[in-house]
Amino acid sequence: MASTRHILSALLPLFAAPVCATEMGDSTDTFQNQTVSTEVFVQGHTTLTIGSVTVTQTGGLTANAPDNIVINAPFEVQNGGTLELTVGHPYRIRYTYDAAGNRTRRKNE
Repeated sequence: MASTRHILSALLPLFAAPVCATEMGDSTDTFQNQTVSTEVFVQGHTTLTIGSVTVTQTGGLTANAPDNIVINAPFEVQNGGTLELTVGHPYRIRYTYDAAGNRTRRKNE
């Protein structure tokens, strides 16, 4: 009995995190009012709208949507942060920045 209690208490934090769901009929997903300080992946249903987002120097935001990605202000990628956008399949734009914040490369993949 004691070992079962330990397993359940170890699993509880995995199920306590907040969850977000969308309905299949949604035509636009949004990702907003966020500070990204780790690696985050966001998948849009058809059009993904992003706004009021800051990607910190330790963060990376990867966004994907089949039709469109719309970025509304305010939106910031701090020096050292990464942003990767993919629209459709398999087209992806990868931006690379140096430590001073200068874009050093834009690559279509």
